[in-house]
Amino acid sequence: MDLNFYNQAKNFSLKHVDLRWTNSCNQACVYCGPEYSSKWAKEMGVKVKSDVVARQEVKNFVFENISGLENVYLAGGEPMLMKENYGFLKLLKEKNPHCNIRVNTNLSTTGTGIFELLRSFKNVHWTVSVETMEEEYEYVRHHGSWKDFETNLDSIRNLNHKISFNMLHFILNYDSIFDCIDYLKGKGFHDNSFVIGPLHTPRYLNMLNLPEAMLNNVLQNLKDRLNEKPQGYLKNSFENLLKYFTTTTFDKNMKSFYHNLGKMDQRRNQNSRLIFTELFKGLDAYTLE
Repeated sequence: MDLNFYNQAKNFSLKHVDLRWTNSCNQACVYCGPEYSSKWAKEMGVKVKSDVVARQEVKNFVFENISGLENVYLAGGEPMLMKENYGFLKLLKEKNPHCNIRVNTNLSTTGTGIFELLRSFKNVHWTVSVETMEEEYEYVRHHGSWKDFETNLDSIRNLNHKISFNMLHFILNYDSIFDCIDYLKGKGFHDNSFVIGPLHTPRYLNMLNLPEAMLNNVLQNLKDRLNEKPQGYLKNSFENLLKYFTTTTFDKNMKSFYHNLGKMDQRRNQNSRLIFTELFKGLDAYTLE
């Protein structure tokens, strides 16, 4: 077969797109970095280059073929911030309003109009990133607002859209992730709404750094939750977490945890000890043994 066939756009019908225009983001989550967050890049004084010409070529091609799209995935960065998404959704609403849209978002307030546009479509799957609540949420998702999150979540609950939660389990939310799950279930979200995985990197935040006694408490909590007979994705998530935490070989390095979290606290003018009091109470007790 002539391989030149693959170089001609006319031989293809564009059906599925994954759009991540830039690293623009209004949060600097503790486990993220400059490549995926402009807030992180600014904080670290790093410039992340973006190929403007290539981005424009992709934009032109996608916009020209927008009528035939069947599935769209918007991610980032934070897709609510990207100006390309506003123009894209305006045109999609006009040309292809029944297209399936999935958006991976922190569900923050941005004032860009993209949130309102998404709410106007019928077939939207919101994949919402959240790991914990209230002041812990605002520490983990630096620059985020728990109040804004609650308000925006409530505003999409009654749209007949699909909503799921993408959650990471690590040292800082070792226990509070379960409170967050209970809070969301209390709002009516079912077990299939939760997809939870262990945080692998950065390594200093990996759960497996915890002292054995504290890690065993996490394992027992997972076992207790499984004994409550959860269904679907929540059941799978708890099983996968338990498997990872019990079978993974890992060199603990709590010195790295204290060092890196301390540097982050200093840089952001925060005090993690005042936020994660139970965590540090347990860690301090272990240190004194």
